[in-house]
Amino acid sequence: MELYGLRSITHGWGRLLHVVSPAGAQAVLDHIEAGEAFMVIATPGVPVQYHQAKGGTVDVLIARYGIVELDLAGWERKKAELGVAALFQS
Repeated sequence: MELYGLRSITHGWGRLLHVVSPAGAQAVLDHIEAGEAFMVIATPGVPVQYHQAKGGTVDVLIARYGIVELDLAGWERKKAELGVAALFQS
């Protein structure tokens, strides 16, 4: 499965990873197994987010699932290319 991600931080300096796929947001949720080391945030109209709860979790997710890490410009291009598929729908 093709997965693309952007590292980011929360307002409290927590680490998070935004993830999109051409297969859609629900496919991202179905593909990445839930775990204790991160919290999944699926908000309608927003790409799926994985918030790190344990140090190193973002790196582990990227490695385990082969997530292609993008810079901000690449992320914006990928979101535009994917359109609605990049966003979680309730």
